[in-house]
Amino acid sequence: MSSRDIGSRAVRARTLHASVVIGAFIVSSALIGRASIQTRPIVLDNVRVIDGTGQPAIERARVVIEGDRIRQIGAAAQVPLPPQADAIDLSGRTIIPGLIDLHFHIENDPKLALRQLSHGVTAFRDPGQWNERFAGLRQMIADDRLPGPRIFTTGPHIDGEHPAYPADSVVARDPEEARRLAERNVREGATALKIYFRLPLASVKAVIDVCGVRNIPCTAHLEILDARELIDAGLNGIEHITSFGIGLLAGPEAEAYRQSVLANNDARRDGRYRMFSKLDLDGPRARALYATLGDRHPWIDPTLAVFERRADHPAEGTTSDMAEASVAGFAKMKELTRRVGQAGGRLVMGGHSTVPFATRGEAPWRELELLAESGLTPLEAITAATGTAARFLYRSDQLGTLRPGLNADLVVLTSDPTQNISAVRNVSRVMVGGVWIDLAKYSRY
Repeated sequence: MSSRDIGSRAVRARTLHASVVIGAFIVSSALIGRASIQTRPIVLDNVRVIDGTGQPAIERARVVIEGDRIRQIGAAAQVPLPPQADAIDLSGRTIIPGLIDLHFHIENDPKLALRQLSHGVTAFRDPGQWNERFAGLRQMIADDRLPGPRIFTTGPHIDGEHPAYPADSVVARDPEEARRLAERNVREGATALKIYFRLPLASVKAVIDVCGVRNIPCTAHLEILDARELIDAGLNGIEHITSFGIGLLAGPEAEAYRQSVLANNDARRDGRYRMFSKLDLDGPRARALYATLGDRHPWIDPTLAVFERRADHPAEGTTSDMAEASVAGFAKMKELTRRVGQAGGRLVMGGHSTVPFATRGEAPWRELELLAESGLTPLEAITAATGTAARFLYRSDQLGTLRPGLNADLVVLTSDPTQNISAVRNVSRVMVGGVWIDLAKYSRY
């Protein structure tokens, strides 16, 4: 898909589905609890800028913010200082675009989104939840007069009979029912649609078709369907690196895994690690997948953090044999993440909210670290969580990069994440739509 196609889709998509952005207020450089209007420009001076495009950092830069937008950005010597501006000297600091978490599960915990906001996550997509679940979060955002986090939704998963997560799903029994449920999700505000793995192939294609007509991205957790076949059919995005597993197995092994999961959704819990530990990432099926990725360039959200397994911290109750398979399987997941990115898949960042080796609200940070462990450079990992993520949302003309005219969503870090990706944990300020967020308040949520 060309950047022109993506851009035109984004423009058309905005006429149908506006993302939820409540309020736009400007504050002074002091961190305060409730947003207040400031009419003077804000200037962030002498700062290192990583703009989210993948280009090298701009050293000793100047960023001019007016209202809720970035107005100018560049080397300080080349950007005039506006009269009566509130200038903040950020020497030694680094600015990155606000992080975009493309796999955030709100569940029954709306405060988690505000905690992640204090960690630099200024936008998120929940890939499978009823719209009603966001009422509490939206009310908190309205009460505090915040312009973010910016919320993107898919509506409930569209799954087949005996769904993996009944409370978060709608069940389609045939392609026509899948189409009607997809249209309903769109009418109720979904900015993307998500297919779940028990949905039969013909129904999957019906949902993909709805997304094509509605000009919104279609993503999927596949598990027992061949990702390559569906990418060829027009699927835009893949949730979880594990969605590629079955397509890399020989026929008998693939069908045995498929039947075990059809019989019991929980068979995938250990089964996916055993499967991955034995995958051949250089075999003919893998080479065919890489060729498809090179042709189609889908977005891939690995969600590695939720699958992370460590030899020195085996899961409680795990046998030694299963612990060994889990560690080997996870290593192969990281290797496949690197391979699919090199082949042409567009990697993004999804934290998955609750993961084994990150504390509350820190899953996006851990996901970025695991992307770097998989072979991405720190700059590539940041780009995955900013500029590339915004393109997956079809919002690259609004979010994800620091450019004139785009929303002033940014994070100030105390050190340089291109030297060590873990520097994303060192957040000193967060701005959304020109508003400084009260980090002390929301980091306690």
